[in-house]
Amino acid sequence: MLHTTVLVLAKDRFVAALLDALIELSGRSAVFPCEGESTAAAARRIHADLVLLDCALGSTTCATVSVVAGEEGLRLLMFSAAHTEGEARDIAHRYGIDAFALPVSPREFAGHLDRALTVELPAGS
Repeated sequence: MLHTTVLVLAKDRFVAALLDALIELSGRSAVFPCEGESTAAAARRIHADLVLLDCALGSTTCATVSVVAGEEGLRLLMFSAAHTEGEARDIAHRYGIDAFALPVSPREFAGHLDRALTVELPAGS
């Protein structure tokens, strides 16, 4: 597997730390916004292979990041530590993407990343 970066946009720093560990276990590298940097600015600046977006960041932030992802040709995957699997998928469906709920095993997590990284981006992205 080539060097793959995953931008983690999480509301809670402890959840971000857990995701960092899971990303590293999957053989990928986690990256994070700078202190005080907006989620949209981080997505534009880092241009990661995959953006992992927390449902808990709210609909405005999720919508903004979704638009940036479309403009920048970024793959997007949502997650939640506060919702059920079904609720997380319902939220993500609004943005036309997939989601999962924590907790997950390292193997399940890697599977979510693998699937998200193989999704074809719309033409022109």
